[in-house]
Amino acid sequence: MHLFKLNDEQLAQLLIPKRFVPPTPAEYEGKNMVYVFDSEDKFELTYAELVEIISKARMAGPKLIPVLGTVN
Repeated sequence: MHLFKLNDEQLAQLLIPKRFVPPTPAEYEGKNMVYVFDSEDKFELTYAELVEIISKARMAGPKLIPVLGTVN
């Protein structure tokens, strides 16, 4: 998988901390199930988690760093 060929949503799936992925239901245990986040999902990030996401993006390349907040 080449990171520069991923769209924003695909890249976000890789960067979201693992603790936000809900547990796999019992009926799907052992099956190849992947949780996909969408625009309906909401969660709060700690500062440490935000730094983790940014550091993962930096490792992938400088063009992948989003601007968070407003720029004056």
